[in-house]
Amino acid sequence: MTLLTIILIAILGQPVAVDGDRLVAAVRSAMAPALPFPSSDADGALPANGNTQALWMVRPLQPGDRSIEVAANPLNDVNQLRAARAMAQIENNIEAAQRRAALQYDRAVSEAKRTGKSQDVDGVTLSDEGVAGAKIDAESHVTIDVAANEPTFKFALDSSIPPAPSSTVVIPGAAVMAMPSNTFRDSGTNIERYAEAQTFVFLGRAVVPEVQKRADHQFELFATATSPALVIRLRGNEALIADLLRKTNWNSLLELMK
Repeated sequence: MTLLTIILIAILGQPVAVDGDRLVAAVRSAMAPALPFPSSDADGALPANGNTQALWMVRPLQPGDRSIEVAANPLNDVNQLRAARAMAQIENNIEAAQRRAALQYDRAVSEAKRTGKSQDVDGVTLSDEGVAGAKIDAESHVTIDVAANEPTFKFALDSSIPPAPSSTVVIPGAAVMAMPSNTFRDSGTNIERYAEAQTFVFLGRAVVPEVQKRADHQFELFATATSPALVIRLRGNEALIADLLRKTNWNSLLELMK
């Protein structure tokens, strides 16, 4: 008898309030075909077995977890090369910010001497990494959030592109909303920001997700459940998300909603 079968037997007759730990374990089991990767150590920093071949590693589930964390294997040569390229771009962005700050400082000193008034000078901050830093973070992980037992599901998204029904993924009995990665300029700070790719899978009868625009580059995705429902949110690396959507045993999860 498989773990998933045991879970299904344990929760039959209790569709409204599925135990969270067992539900996350069921999702992990359903996604096993797309996650044939080694487990990480407890901190999620390195593969527990020292594997250098696998591109990814999966953090072991702990009691109370409502997310499954998949991270790029830092011991893999391909991942190391990608990280090195990203760091080179980040360093270029930081150096350019330092040059701008130095020029601004020189102008401020000159104006202070001329007018006797001091001026504020911008320093170098994390935002000066540009989108390169946020992009490498997004491409180096996939977080799979599991939500259930809620009458209403709400998700706030900062993005230049609203989530929309997926044009490439069809899961019978589910609604799939996708948002590609994108960049946008924050209207408050005028800083360019990176929005990681996200896909939402709504499983359950009569669950119809809707999108509302709350402000510039801010959207809310929400759905009201009139029957037991499960929402799986995948965010991060677009290629791995696509693989997860193709290979997950969605039928086993739909059974949980009956």
